[in-house]
Amino acid sequence: MAYYYMWFNKSSWTHSKNDLPMLGAYDSTDKAVIAQQVAWAKAAGVNVFIASWKNTPSLDLALSELVAECHRQGLRLVLIYEGLDVNRNPIPATRVGADISWFLNQYGSDPVFDVFGKPAVIWSGTWKFSGADIATVRAQVGAPSRLLLLGSETSAAGYQARAPQFDGDAYYWSSGDPIATPGYQRRLTDLGHAVHAAGGLWLAPVTAGFDGTLNGGSMVVDRRDGETLTQAWTDAMATGPDGLAVISWNEYTESSYIEPSESYGYRYLQVLSGLDGASPAAIPTVPPRSPSASATQPASPTARVSPAPAAGSPNFGAPLGSSGSGFDTWASLLVAVIVLGGLGMLALTMRRRSAGPADD
Repeated sequence: MAYYYMWFNKSSWTHSKNDLPMLGAYDSTDKAVIAQQVAWAKAAGVNVFIASWKNTPSLDLALSELVAECHRQGLRLVLIYEGLDVNRNPIPATRVGADISWFLNQYGSDPVFDVFGKPAVIWSGTWKFSGADIATVRAQVGAPSRLLLLGSETSAAGYQARAPQFDGDAYYWSSGDPIATPGYQRRLTDLGHAVHAAGGLWLAPVTAGFDGTLNGGSMVVDRRDGETLTQAWTDAMATGPDGLAVISWNEYTESSYIEPSESYGYRYLQVLSGLDGASPAAIPTVPPRSPSASATQPASPTARVSPAPAAGSPNFGAPLGSSGSGFDTWASLLVAVIVLGGLGMLALTMRRRSAGPADD
């Protein structure tokens, strides 16, 4: 699985970003962008997007487009409901229940959301809600008969105290360093055991790296050219999870993304596909580039020419909307125009010299 964010519009890329997607400064409702993201994810061995959502017009549209594309390409979805506001405070529980009920009415029977037999919704920020709030929402949405409502508790003790109110847990630990954070493996193992002991689903976090400085923080987890992702995967697997939840597909402000980007190319899809049994050898190698001087200058998704993949292999290198041949054609035409122009100027100069000085 991979956490997938669909809040982006053109203005999202003008601040708090050190890198840009290979697809450029995209809008999350762009159907062509969604199609390429789903294709890349499937080729890298990702079976499920954990889509971040709450009930707003822009996110509802993005979700509908994502659902349609998942039908076309065979990807499944789990929802993560954003229960905290921009100041990290809990939103009213009545809204949480109303939004999730709206989702169930729209998509409750959609097979795209059938990952665990019923739609699964992760409630982000549950540690900031009271037990009464959680009980109210569960009753309102009909959990667990209509859906599985997972918490986002951060410790074994936190989950054990509320285990009867959840159908599992998904710990979004983006800032943990599997190599340098003391007790990293033990924390995940204890939480996973607590969830399973209560009969819940355990979705273990797998981080690729982290940088909180763009959000005013100081925590940085070095990517180590894929070593961090590899160790996080190993540690998560050791907890016996029901799902491995990669953080993230496209969280650029926290620099946890694995989506192909200007700075890293396809590197993190290569690493991931090597871990989950896909085919990293089929992914064209793109030399990493330095981040753009300004994130306001989007990368053109059709300006890249990548090596052709092996026959029958996932084509990570094919740029969106391009066959890869148009660039060569235009380059050849440009060279021809320059050469012909130079020859024309030379002929004109020789003609003037042979005619002698012009009359006054």
